[in-house]
Amino acid sequence: MKLSTLRFFVEVAAEGSFTRAAQKLYVSQPTLSRRIQELEAELGIALFIRHTHTLTLSSAGEQFLREATDVLRRVDYLTHMFDQQIETRKSAQLLKIGYPSSFNMGKMYELFEQFKISHPTIKYLIKQDTPMNLTEGLLNDQYDLVFNLSPYFKHTNNIDTFVFIQNHLQLALPIRHPLSAKNKLYFEELSQETFVLLERKHSPMIVDYVVNQFVKHGFNVKANAYVKSLDEGLSKVSTGEGLAFLYSGMNDGTLEDKYHIKIMDLENDNDEQNIVVARNEKIQNDLLKELFLFVKNNS
Repeated sequence: MKLSTLRFFVEVAAEGSFTRAAQKLYVSQPTLSRRIQELEAELGIALFIRHTHTLTLSSAGEQFLREATDVLRRVDYLTHMFDQQIETRKSAQLLKIGYPSSFNMGKMYELFEQFKISHPTIKYLIKQDTPMNLTEGLLNDQYDLVFNLSPYFKHTNNIDTFVFIQNHLQLALPIRHPLSAKNKLYFEELSQETFVLLERKHSPMIVDYVVNQFVKHGFNVKANAYVKSLDEGLSKVSTGEGLAFLYSGMNDGTLEDKYHIKIMDLENDNDEQNIVVARNEKIQNDLLKELFLFVKNNS
């Protein structure tokens, strides 16, 4: 196993693309693909899941990435441990970032790019995941930094967090629905409505919270359909198949025009729905701490 192959693997994982990784490594894409295939053959396992237009790490690939990154970091340190200039010891460092799907995370990407200006060797491995997996991943070192709903950190220790996105519950309605003329809606006004709900495995927090609110107000939620994504749910709202819940942090201001629907604030008595940035205080990583503070100070 060659160190150059490990570096190739880490670059492909960070970029999520053979094409972009080949450009950064100044090698041809066929050469890069062959080297990764040789590595997979040597290990006897697939490191990547290859789709038509996307490339993601397999579970084995994620495990291998953690070890490969650590090996390269140690090798780079050994290479430069006797250098006179401390700056020459600064090797590329990979930070694993997780965030929930469907939320508008443009500000996150913007801050990461700004941080990279003063830290050009940093590499980000950014992945969408479920809220539960994000919390567990932060605790077991699968992620270095996560963006997640605040309730998922209520019962965890040694986790440092701050609010990144103010977030509350909203309701999507057909444009001519009778309730769309109101300024704000309340749960008790929804007892006769039918809903399009996200499948619980995709967003257990929003589903459980909505169901509990209905029970709290004395009636059960009536679901007309269950969907796998916000896009699918809002499409069904547009065609009159029901109302749908979403978080304000998912609304980038274009959804009403895109789906020809009305999105309204929904009054609720729970303000613990914000998106927070979280890191595990047990992890001693100066670059991670610096990024955490940078995001905090510029949010």
